[in-house]
Amino acid sequence: MGRTDRLLPVAAAMVSGMVPAMAGNPISDFTSHWRVARVAVPDNGVQALVDDDPSLMGKRLTFTSTRLAWDRTPSTGDVCTGPSFEPLERVPPDVQPELRKLGMRRPVAYAVRCQSGTWGPGRDHVIYRGAAGALAIPWYDGAVLMLVRAPA
Repeated sequence: MGRTDRLLPVAAAMVSGMVPAMAGNPISDFTSHWRVARVAVPDNGVQALVDDDPSLMGKRLTFTSTRLAWDRTPSTGDVCTGPSFEPLERVPPDVQPELRKLGMRRPVAYAVRCQSGTWGPGRDHVIYRGAAGALAIPWYDGAVLMLVRAPA
């Protein structure tokens, strides 16, 4: 099978809006110290937050193989123990406008499952990984946070 033959299914998936699933639990892609570098909110409706909201900018998180948590727990108290990440075949459409605002045109989506605790709003939480290594997470009040690696 030539190189072009291997790339055709991936290219077709990208054109159709599908993201090819990746095998395994990519915990190493997420394990790090992170900081909020950008915030995007929907352009319509009443918002409690604004783009690049000062209340969230610079906040730090630490993701390890055993825990996802804010370095200083915010009022939400979100702490996920025993996280696992399952690649999704399709990027859910609900946050695509905010992902585009953050410059994430074709992120890879992962469902986050916690053995105990919670991570973010709703029951089914998703983390997006962009091509440049940044992460995006939907957060409370309709915000989507862009995270970049931070020094320990």
